[in-house]
Amino acid sequence: MKKIYRAFCKFEEVLAMCLLGGLAALVFISALMRTLKHPLNWAQDVALVAFAWLIFFGSDIAVRGSGLIGIDMLVKRFPPKVQKAIDIVFKIMILVFLCILVYYGIIMTKTGWKRQITALEISYGWVTMAVPTGAFFMIISTAIKLIERIRTPADQEIKKEAGRELA
Repeated sequence: MKKIYRAFCKFEEVLAMCLLGGLAALVFISALMRTLKHPLNWAQDVALVAFAWLIFFGSDIAVRGSGLIGIDMLVKRFPPKVQKAIDIVFKIMILVFLCILVYYGIIMTKTGWKRQITALEISYGWVTMAVPTGAFFMIISTAIKLIERIRTPADQEIKKEAGRELA
């Protein structure tokens, strides 16, 4: 199971890099073509779809790598046991929020499926599907981090290296 998760994480990172590079290239080419009086009418819609998916894949990568904003200045002043308890509570709050995102994201996708992206002739559901999918992946990453934090003694600092999974 760990090998599958690691492979998925690697795939997700490569996909996010490809989306970011493709998005940058597409926006540049689109602006260039518009300047040359030959606009790419579909480019904005493709960028919308790519950006939506990039945001959620990038968010999962940030969750895995502890790249999220923290309030270490305040939390580090507490004793290790309190720091651990605060971290666990925050991770549980994040999990609850992500579950809400999955739930309402599915509803939003079902509702948006009838709507069309005119230039691409595809359903707008492909854009909104990024919300529940990305949130689901973040639930997995956050749950792994939560389990890791629960298992780590309070006085032992967790190594904050990107992409670290359960040993």
